[in-house]
Amino acid sequence: MKTLFIALAIFFTSQKTFAQDYLDLLSLIVDEKYEKCLFKCIKLNENADTRNEPLPYYYAAVCYFEMSRDHKFNDDYPKAFKNSLSYLGKYRKKDKSFEFKDDTQEFIEKMKFILLEETENNTLEGTEKAAKKTASLMKKILKFDPEDHGALLIQGLNYILSKNKTEGKKIVADALASIKTIGTDIEFGDMTESQQKYLRFALMEYAKFQEIADPVGASETISLGHQFFYEDRDDCLLEDNAAFKELYDKITG
Repeated sequence: MKTLFIALAIFFTSQKTFAQDYLDLLSLIVDEKYEKCLFKCIKLNENADTRNEPLPYYYAAVCYFEMSRDHKFNDDYPKAFKNSLSYLGKYRKKDKSFEFKDDTQEFIEKMKFILLEETENNTLEGTEKAAKKTASLMKKILKFDPEDHGALLIQGLNYILSKNKTEGKKIVADALASIKTIGTDIEFGDMTESQQKYLRFALMEYAKFQEIADPVGASETISLGHQFFYEDRDDCLLEDNAAFKELYDKITG
């Protein structure tokens, strides 16, 4: 993480349009002065002249994340991780065109992999409460990665599992429609590793959900991933698709 921000500091130094305040923020993060950096970020976010600038929200998200990993901040910042997700969503809302994608993508991916692990644990728990947690996580993810079609399907499924069937079915329909555009309107190879991983997980979990009550629907769902996770292709960033292949053979065999 420190190496990443040193590289960013070098990049932003060459951009004359960025205020020195942003270089100060980077410097504070590199020096691990997260609380001081956070105060400066919040001040910039509240300033009428800078409150619409995306980067201070992003740096605040990074600070909260780093603080969530250090127990010395536990008492004063018990919701640091949750705040990190919130500020990452605020950042993406301000950066509508994703102008800073190259500079923020690595952190976004990191956060999504952490949340996917939590999602997998919730799935294993298999309770309505766990489903509500997952639906809430997906809502947060979609705020900072609105192009994640898998996350949308996971959200819809977990709304259904948490007894919000009307909303869940609508979201599932929207998600499946968007997934069907991959390979035509959207290139699979342009998806990030986390987006591919969320897509694979989503198709598998929704197909398993459908398997008993709607076997035809389950076959249709898992088949959406055949070209991505069953066939060998150079643009698939995932190393092991054995579980997907096994489920595909089971459902369609």
